[in-house]
Amino acid sequence: MRLPDLVGVLAALVVGGLLVVFLLASALGQQPALATPAPPTIPPIPTPTRDASATASPSPSSGPSESGTPEIGLEIGQRAPDFEVTLTDGSVMSTSDFDGPMWINFMATWCPQCADELPMMQRFQRQLEGQMTLLLVDVGEDNETVRQFVRDLDVDLPVGVDDGTVQAQWGAYALPVHYWLDADGIVREIVYGGAPEEIFLQAITAVLPEFSAEETPEPTE
Repeated sequence: MRLPDLVGVLAALVVGGLLVVFLLASALGQQPALATPAPPTIPPIPTPTRDASATASPSPSSGPSESGTPEIGLEIGQRAPDFEVTLTDGSVMSTSDFDGPMWINFMATWCPQCADELPMMQRFQRQLEGQMTLLLVDVGEDNETVRQFVRDLDVDLPVGVDDGTVQAQWGAYALPVHYWLDADGIVREIVYGGAPEEIFLQAITAVLPEFSAEETPEPTE
């Protein structure tokens, strides 16, 4: 092949190659690029804040409530709350009117121990006259029922009728229950129903040491 022909062939190849390159570049330039998906947006986690208007729940208290009602019954050494009750004869009796020792018995007519203990209290009352005030507090019954009950027992003791208010103030839920208070209103002894008579005597002498065993009234037939 002559030299001029060879040069012509090489020139044609170069031009053809450039044309192919140009066409490929054009094709690639017109092809849209694949979009890379954006990562999902994660909302920020809110930081908990303290509500200034919120108040903490009060912790339970083992002491008396705001109303003065004990959560449990009175205990020895505590001062007993004063109270006022209407007696079966219609008069009103307030424990705050007495400045001496008291024996207070919470009871009910349906209670067998009460029927046994009231005659005993009647006997002690004769010995304690002028030294200690005795008071019965019937819980949750009507006046006539209580009057008939003490009449049948031939008991002549002051009996107040309570609608449950005084019972709640003292926490006196196990009937009968007896409390002995000194002259300052402090509980010195507590006795629950069914105790032998000598236990009642010990409770009396805890408040009135001068009340000796020899002065204990003999049971009636």
